[in-house]
Amino acid sequence: MDAKIWLMMFWRRYRFILTTYSVFALLIFYAAWLEGPETVYQRYGDKREWIPGIAFGILKVSVIYYILIYQIALPFVRSNKWKPLLLKLVLFFIVLTSVEYLMEFHLGDPTIARRMNTSLQEFLIWELAIACFMTLFTIAIAVSVELRQKKARESELEKQKLSAELAAIRYQINPHFLFNSLSLIFTKCVKENMEVANAVALLSEVMRYALEPEEDGQGKATLSKEIDHMNNVIAMNQMRYNNGLRIKSMIDVDNYSARFPRLMLITLVENAFKHGDLNDSDNPLNIQLSLKQGRFNFYIGNRKKSGLKELSSGIGLDNIRQRLELLYGNDQSFNIRQQADYFIAEIKIDL
Repeated sequence: MDAKIWLMMFWRRYRFILTTYSVFALLIFYAAWLEGPETVYQRYGDKREWIPGIAFGILKVSVIYYILIYQIALPFVRSNKWKPLLLKLVLFFIVLTSVEYLMEFHLGDPTIARRMNTSLQEFLIWELAIACFMTLFTIAIAVSVELRQKKARESELEKQKLSAELAAIRYQINPHFLFNSLSLIFTKCVKENMEVANAVALLSEVMRYALEPEEDGQGKATLSKEIDHMNNVIAMNQMRYNNGLRIKSMIDVDNYSARFPRLMLITLVENAFKHGDLNDSDNPLNIQLSLKQGRFNFYIGNRKKSGLKELSSGIGLDNIRQRLELLYGNDQSFNIRQQADYFIAEIKIDL
């Protein structure tokens, strides 16, 4: 995710928290005002301290809730792993309590509600109670956010699936006719030219996988099938260029049955065949795929063709970015780096 998209997402989330807590804080101040000037002076200081005090309090608490909801509670809700949550919460509240302690007992803090004659023990009990409340509250908010986002993602995926099905109906060829024809050609070629027969068989496998129905409602298949399909397409292109393409591939996977979006990897590989110079032994097409303990990484880099280049709409890359965001939300990143003569694309996902 690039910096611009991250900043837009951050501001959209933080703006909602900031606005919500601002309204809440102003209502608390108004309630104190109705109780009389003494209550206001005790909580917010004299008139010179009201505006900076309220502003500082709103800013501080809104930042705290942003971190708790989006950096701690929401990742927990999505992964349901207790140990990282507890560790993050303990560390966060230790830092927060230490800062509050310094401001309360040593630096003085006219910007928050004064706790006159508060002992250290009372202070710690108070902070612990607040921490428990904030933890439960932010987890509840995170659950609500995740359910809402999941529903939105499912709705968008359903729309995309319908659109893809309509496109398939519009442009499809009869798979049975295709495969029967390829089988006939394969049978005719076996006795005459084994290399051509192997090419036909490989083409049949590539087309069969591309045209077969999706394995689940989100358009995912096992990673093993995606890798096989990628390797078949690479082999087809090697045959096309008499095994003259320079390709370096490294695959390191500990769970081949993991689910992965169908035909996503091949979009990047075919992009390299279309726009890359793959004849330079010093700059081969570099493909690296790994899946370790649920962390997926895919890297592809190629030297660009010189001279006249084929036009590209960028639809394939935009489609990858959109699918990843819909399927994995913040648990993914898709980065593209373009240099004068080199192209790099990298996908990272917490599956």
